Amino acid sequence: MRTRLKVLTWVGIGVPVLVGAAGAAYATYYHDRALPGSSVVGIDVAGLTRDEVANALRAKADGVVIDLKLPDGHKQASLADLGTAVDVDATLARVFSANEDWSSYAKALRESRPVAVVTTADRTKLSAFLTDLGESYARRPVDATVSLAKNKESFTVSPGVAGRSLEATGLADIAAQAAASLTSSAATTSLVDREPEVTTAEAKALADKANAVVQTAAEMTAGERTFAPSEAEKASWVTLPADVAAAPEVDAAKVTAWVAAHVKSIDTAPTSGMRYLTSTGTLLRVITPASDGTQVTNSADVATSLTAALDGGKDTTATVKTKVLPATWTERTLAAGAENLAYPAVAGEKWVDVNLSAHTMTPYVGGKAAASTVKMVHGAKDTPSDVGTFHIYMKNPLMTMTGQNADGTDYETPDVPWSSFYNGGEALHGAYWRKTWGYAASHGCINLPIPTAKWIYDWAPIGTPVVVHN
Repeated sequence: MRTRLKVLTWVGIGVPVLVGAAGAAYATYYHDRALPGSSVVGIDVAGLTRDEVANALRAKADGVVIDLKLPDGHKQASLADLGTAVDVDATLARVFSANEDWSSYAKALRESRPVAVVTTADRTKLSAFLTDLGESYARRPVDATVSLAKNKESFTVSPGVAGRSLEATGLADIAAQAAASLTSSAATTSLVDREPEVTTAEAKALADKANAVVQTAAEMTAGERTFAPSEAEKASWVTLPADVAAAPEVDAAKVTAWVAAHVKSIDTAPTSGMRYLTSTGTLLRVITPASDGTQVTNSADVATSLTAALDGGKDTTATVKTKVLPATWTERTLAAGAENLAYPAVAGEKWVDVNLSAHTMTPYVGGKAAASTVKMVHGAKDTPSDVGTFHIYMKNPLMTMTGQNADGTDYETPDVPWSSFYNGGEALHGAYWRKTWGYAASHGCINLPIPTAKWIYDWAPIGTPVVVHN
């Protein structure tokens, strides 16, 4: 303060000059107090210290309220409730800024000095206050929605529901003015209707677009066959957009899967046939017919066409294109003379003919007998020999055979010679217990004279066909 006292001299036009001890005392007293004439929005703060001015401001601000008129009554809110405050430090800075200018000391003796309040506002806190206040009045709007109907064949709309919120128009400005003037005020609230973000009209427009896709005819044809998706299938292909203003889309992958499923019923594999030829190459007979197959060649194009048609709402029929898969033949050229025999033997092929009706056995090579036809004994009426084409799979030069008789009793025959098994327990074998031949009496095996059985045993290798027929 010494430095200030050294230069404490004022000279101004029409302003008395303070000199001597009185001037020094004046400056000393007010250097940390509000100068004469100072006021804050009507509050006389002259001669008050910083703390005293601060306390006066806070007390005045704490008493400021905003009377809010609600739909069903009133509520008083403080400035703090509304996120508005008096910035005491900034206001003090304004009040005491004159104390830094020596000329202000002289002016203060003849001029009043009103100071404006500095205020702050927290809009987030104000918004939170209004939200909490409006909880008992507010109703959230419900967006209209589009969904698949219960029958899965169309799209329906769940209407939107309007909401409402509590509004206090201009409350931020009212609170700011109250803080700036440090006077209480009033504000009116009202309930304001709030439309949902997605309105019923918008949802209906989207549902109409989706249903237009379902009603679009999109078929595919393959010759005389026509394949058309059901409305439920088309509805399952529709993807609704998140933005109701956008158009629904058709899921190309699902359309492709539908096309592929029906193409399976169109595609057919070729059937390989079997036919016999004579030794000269002439067709003798067809054993198994052959048939060409069919293969669809434009599945992807058909799926793309159907997807585009549904997306565009244009009826269309896509034509399936196919190619022929040629059939193949397995041909067997019969040996000369085998054309009318029981087995279609090829040239040089060994096989055994067993004629149950004639009670005979004949070995063949191709179409010619390899040895004389012999009489044999085959299965009795109650234990018949199986009919069919078989192959020798096992041999045994001497063995004991066991099994059951027709009446269920067991039998056992030792030392059975030269067995060539061709069908389970059925075999061509020697029968030393037979004295006559040419009838049905065995348990199913083909009984042969021992020399004949030995000849077959040596002559027919494993795999030799045995044809048993009537």
